[in-house]
Parts: sequence; structure tokens; C-alpha cells
Amino acid sequence: MDWIVAAAQQTTSSSSPVWLSALLGGVGAMLGGSITSLVAWRVLSDTKSARRRAEEREAAATVSAAVLDVHQKYRSLAVNTDRIPKKFSTWSEYFHSLLGEAEIAVLTFTNEDLRKRLTGSLDLLTWGAHDDQLLHETRLTFPRVVAYAAYNDVLACLGAHLRNEALPAPEDTWTKAHEQLQWQFEQVRRAEAGE
Repeated sequence: MDWIVAAAQQTTSSSSPVWLSALLGGVGAMLGGSITSLVAWRVLSDTKSARRRAEEREAAATVSAAVLDVHQKYRSLAVNTDRIPKKFSTWSEYFHSLLGEAEIAVLTFTNEDLRKRLTGSLDLLTWGAHDDQLLHETRLTFPRVVAYAAYNDVLACLGAHLRNEALPAPEDTWTKAHEQLQWQFEQVRRAEAGE
């Protein structure tokens, strides 16, 4: 690189080669074009990252709002009774109608572990927290306990993700309930497959 600078500092005379000016001009154009391309690529990359973070924040708000709504329903309703809200035939249908947008919003997150944990918590709220078999097998006597564990797990995971921290370990209640629900899902799958 020093030879280019030295050649550029020489005074022009009739004895200097003609091709040197063309070479310096070409090198300068190539260097300028490369720097411009690098800067443009960096700006585009930063823009994509900012857009991705904005989408994830919006998804976090959607999931949080839906889970908070369901958490309030679990607190105010007798969920494991037969008094299901009108126009729904099961509690699962009712909670699925409340959490549908949140399930779609979870797909926005790029972190696979986060998606799995959020999906697990949403499954507990939709299918498991009011399920008598799950409550009996995990020795959790109240649907609110499972719903509360799922609710706390969602908030803890989203908070850690937004702060760029590692996901926290799930609570024992969440783990027991999630494992039991997964076992029940597997039993249903086997029964449908005729195994």
C-alpha cells in the first residue's frame, strides 16, 4: 500500500509511466466501491436486526396479553367444573380461543428453546391446567396451580429473552405438569395410530 502513496506523491513528469495514473485511479475506485458496499451491507444488516427485534417485542406483547387474560380467567372462574362458557363445548376450546393469537405469535421468535417453552406453557393453559387426569397424576389439586406455573414461566422466559439472558430453569410444578401432558399427548397419538 505504501508504494501507491509514494507513487501518488511523485511530481508528474514526462518520464513517469502513463499507466501509473490509471492504476491509481482503478485502485482508488475499487477501494471506494468496496468500502461503500461494506457500509451498505452493515446498514442493511442492522436494519434487519432492528426489524426482527421489533417483531419479537410485538410478539412478546401479544403472548403476554393473552396469557394474562387466561390467567385472570383461571382466577375468576371455577375452571374444573361443568360451567363452561356459552358457545364452547369444552374448557380446552374456550382457552384455545383465547390463546390462538399467542400460539401464532410464538412462531415469530428465532430462539428454538424459547419457542418450545412458550408452546409448552400455552399447552398447559389450553389443555392441561383443567384436566383432572393431569392434576391427579401430578398430585396438583388445583387448576390454578398449573395455570400459575405456566403463566410465571411465560413471563420469566419472555423477560429473559428481551434482556438477552439465558432462559431460566422451569419450576418443578411446570416440569411435572408439562411431562404429564406430553405423556397424555403421546397416549392419544398411539391410540389414534392403533398402537
